[in-house]
Amino acid sequence: MEFTSQAQVEDMIYSSYLRAINNITETLDGQVRRPELTRELLELVGNPDRDQQYILVTGSKGKGSTSRFISSLLSHLGYKVGLFTSPHLVDFNERIRIDGRAISKEDFIRLGNVVREGFQTIEDQLAADEYQGPVGVGLAIATLYFKENHTDFNVIECGRGGRFDDTNVLKNDWAVITPIMEEHVANLGPDLNSITLHKLGIVKNKATNVYISKQKSSVLATIKANLTSNTVQYYEEQFWADSIAITPVGTTFNVQTNQAGYPSLTIPLLGQFQALNAATAVALCEDITSGPLNRELVLKCFAQLQWPGRCEVICHDPLTIIDGAIHKESAGYLAELIQLVNPDRSRAVTSIIGVPKDKDYPGVIEVMSSVSDQLIITKPDISHLSFPTDALHVAKRFIEQSYEFPYLEDALMHIQTRSSSEIIVIVGTQTFIGNAKRLFGQSLLDIGL
Repeated sequence: MEFTSQAQVEDMIYSSYLRAINNITETLDGQVRRPELTRELLELVGNPDRDQQYILVTGSKGKGSTSRFISSLLSHLGYKVGLFTSPHLVDFNERIRIDGRAISKEDFIRLGNVVREGFQTIEDQLAADEYQGPVGVGLAIATLYFKENHTDFNVIECGRGGRFDDTNVLKNDWAVITPIMEEHVANLGPDLNSITLHKLGIVKNKATNVYISKQKSSVLATIKANLTSNTVQYYEEQFWADSIAITPVGTTFNVQTNQAGYPSLTIPLLGQFQALNAATAVALCEDITSGPLNRELVLKCFAQLQWPGRCEVICHDPLTIIDGAIHKESAGYLAELIQLVNPDRSRAVTSIIGVPKDKDYPGVIEVMSSVSDQLIITKPDISHLSFPTDALHVAKRFIEQSYEFPYLEDALMHIQTRSSSEIIVIVGTQTFIGNAKRLFGQSLLDIGL
């Protein structure tokens, strides 16, 4: 039976994983994940990824916004650019874009039907503990969409790893590694070295052009030991950002590469790491165009850039910032940002936290307490995730003036009626951030070039 709704296509995308989840005993990606099934699915729908140009982006922090920087800059340079990211904030089709505009519901349903038969053919052959990854099924729809729209380049954000990620079945001539942190240790290995090797899995041949963003010294040593004959550019060696300043309306900085300088750039996103992401994007695009970029074009591109839910200002009265931090280290970036916009602690800050119980909610609470006058624990109105029952207890260890509300809307209502907060920080899972975007009446389907 043909799909007639977006929900039916989404159900297919997740169905294989949900069927297998209770039968899976291993956790390491190399034992559990089956990217070869994504390759088989692509073959069954006609190999739409063949003869397309792909840029793969992985890392632990900033891979989504770096993907967005690259796709936007290439679009401004006159190319038609596909973008595949995850997770989404509100609608699944946010994950698939061309020149900033999300795939329409009609095209999503139509291409879901194209994938349906091949998906079921593979599904019928799988054991109880085997599954087709949701990212891989979504990728099949994305590559069909990009192919029929004749995109020039496609920027693909990888999932949690690299080597065993469903996106890694694509042939990519460009690989970008954003900052790597200790994350997903149950899936990627016990230490930073193992995680780094997973991420380097997207560098599949010696011809791949590689761009390495700023890294910890131990990560950088592992990368340099394993990338010996590729064309590699490193942050602070071939490209960098400096004179970085944060204001309530954005981040200003200069980008310098071995080919050119790009002074006085501004992006309407907050965070010093966004300047690193921008520098990486500039270096890659210079290589694609075989020379320096037009400075005015770069200035215009970055001034207009949007990337929802990543250190994003969604209201100025009071100043309201949203960010998808779900562990201590990424919350640290957000805390640094709050210190920059409120250096003397003269403005009252309320942090609203919605982090699932399987993520580092104690770490996020601890970090945000260092820059907040009040903590509020809550959760999104719709989510398949479980949220902790002891989060308020954890919050009260740091700030006695902490509260808990059933849902985000209740928390915002409390702040409006009973709080004098001048800065509101909403931090948590992507679903939680999407809930905030909806409550503030903001669309996520068209983010422009």
